[in-house]
Amino acid sequence: MGPLTVDREFLPEQRADILAAVNLWRLATGGRFAPEVHFADVSCGQPFAIEAVPSEGCHIGHEVHDDDDDEHDEHDDERLRLRVLGAAHPHQHWISVVTWLDGAAFRDNVAHELGHYVLLGHGQGVMAQARKREPAVVAPTSISEFCAIWGCDPPDATD
Repeated sequence: MGPLTVDREFLPEQRADILAAVNLWRLATGGRFAPEVHFADVSCGQPFAIEAVPSEGCHIGHEVHDDDDDEHDEHDDERLRLRVLGAAHPHQHWISVVTWLDGAAFRDNVAHELGHYVLLGHGQGVMAQARKREPAVVAPTSISEFCAIWGCDPPDATD
């Protein structure tokens, strides 16, 4: 894969977290996903880039309802409400993430969207849609999916 442009609008600590999220995938994929990262101005939908979104816009920030919430029926106004914190387009190769998260929550959000960037779906670990109870790791199932898509051999379970 080619270079990845990261919006210069991210704060320095967010830039470090983005680099950490890229490194998480670099390590998990044995270096198969290791884009050179550049910082520059980025616009919504710019290919091969991560855009900083400080408020609602560029496909994120709006509220959605979790219709899979088993504790409430479809008519309950107390259904779990979620805000979209990131978006990735697998064919146009862009990512947008919110800037109002801090620390591990921000890094994990970026890592999750990077998984979609490399064409992965929701699963376990960092690719779980609701990550509150999931570890911030790239799960073996994500590596298997990555290798099925990108034509590599997954690491041996004993490695």
